[in-house]
Amino acid sequence: MRNFFKHLWLRRWFRGCVWFTVTLFTVLILVRQYVGWSGARRWAEVRQMLAQEGESLDFREIAPDAVPDEENFCAIPPLKDLASSSGQKDDKSDLNLKFIRLVKAALPDSDSKAGPRPKFLQGASLGKATDMKALADWFRKEGSLPAPPDSGNPAGDVLAALSGKDGLVSELALGLSRPESQWTPAWKTRVLTEPLYNTPLPYYSVAKGLITMLCLRSAAAAGAGDAAQAQESVLIALRINQAYVREPFLIGTLVACAGSTVISGAAWELCDTHSGTAEDFRALQEALSKFDYRASYLYARRSELADNTDAIAYMERTRDLSLLQQINFGPSQNGIASAALRIIPDGWFDGNLAAIAGWNFDYGIKPLRDAGFPELLAKQKELEALLIEQMSELYRHPGESLALIAVPSLTAANSRVVYAQSIVNETIAACALERYRIEHNSYPDTLQAANRPGEKSIPLDVLSGKPMGYRKTADGRYALWCVSFDGVDHGGQRVLDQQHPENTKFADPKYSGDWVWDFPNGTN
Repeated sequence: MRNFFKHLWLRRWFRGCVWFTVTLFTVLILVRQYVGWSGARRWAEVRQMLAQEGESLDFREIAPDAVPDEENFCAIPPLKDLASSSGQKDDKSDLNLKFIRLVKAALPDSDSKAGPRPKFLQGASLGKATDMKALADWFRKEGSLPAPPDSGNPAGDVLAALSGKDGLVSELALGLSRPESQWTPAWKTRVLTEPLYNTPLPYYSVAKGLITMLCLRSAAAAGAGDAAQAQESVLIALRINQAYVREPFLIGTLVACAGSTVISGAAWELCDTHSGTAEDFRALQEALSKFDYRASYLYARRSELADNTDAIAYMERTRDLSLLQQINFGPSQNGIASAALRIIPDGWFDGNLAAIAGWNFDYGIKPLRDAGFPELLAKQKELEALLIEQMSELYRHPGESLALIAVPSLTAANSRVVYAQSIVNETIAACALERYRIEHNSYPDTLQAANRPGEKSIPLDVLSGKPMGYRKTADGRYALWCVSFDGVDHGGQRVLDQQHPENTKFADPKYSGDWVWDFPNGTN
């Protein structure tokens, strides 16, 4: 045997293979050591930087304090402790039955006989009132709601179709005297899962259906001449949506953004039909003024930073692949992939932690905290360019491969949050204008004239930092607008999808017109 190996060693190709193998393993070991060392060093630097900036990675420390029950709309019986419900159909506990009741309050979406449900509540974006007759006809065809025969009052027919929700709405209305809204139990005291990204959030599914139903009820009541019911319904929707603004994860912020769009659509219908007293619109204006999406989004980005840190630290400790699967990173939960993950040095995880935390802070938290939305959008462009460059040279950044896939999801919400705040600001201004009209029998010549001493001023345009655009129109109404992502004031002009105007994506960063609130076909 010795002679065999001695003979083999004399062959050049064998010696070459041996030296190649030794060299390769040596290089791999050195690379592994370098990745481990550099990743740990970079993560230590980022942690020190975050500490100096006053930023915490402790999820509970970031969470707001619990709102006292007597001040908390979500502590009323139909909503209390909803965040602890399982959301499972086979769970017959009282808490989960409460959850199922709220889910069932949603409107039917489509039906094989009736077809897709007609669009509605698009006034705040398109200046177009809801076609109540089309909705009433659809409800009759769909059949799951007790819509009456055509009474000649389509708004009243839609309201009658929603009458099965009246009991729930009455229970929710009892909490309107409570000024704050926070899902219970509060995150500061809630039992957390490990890792955080596996936290179940079934109650998030309640938001869209319940808020949409309430807003349609508001618009139908306004059209039917029941201003009190119209105002009550939209205020309940606002309280529910306010609770989602207080949620820590980005998905919670996005739920709130969608809710604000629907609520603004309902408020537009109230203004279009002049449904409500000056006091009604004052209460609506005050409730809307609590929607500070800059603060909400900053909380969400900080929470996501804590969540990301927790998730990668958990994966480093357990070598669990489930996080990679959730972000479509590639490997599946099998023996080969698990074995590969086990040999990755701790520094690889540290390097990704450093990249995710550093980019989230530099391009998200810091510009939002120190400057606001315009700077956030400017930094987003810088981050997108950086990510493209890093991806093209991934071989030079092996310790950032996970971050390069995870970070874009953190920036995807930027434009939607900016649009949500803009449309909320327009709704606040519209309420102030409606109060002015009620007291003076006409709208003011300038937007600033609708401001009131001792109250918050009408907010500025989110992106320009100037007063929103405003002009009175020949029919005695007005047009109100904000600039959109291009930063150009187009004088109150929309740029709509030519083939399907109702499908225009106003929250798309590519949208280049103004965000307009007007009444081209409204009543005087």
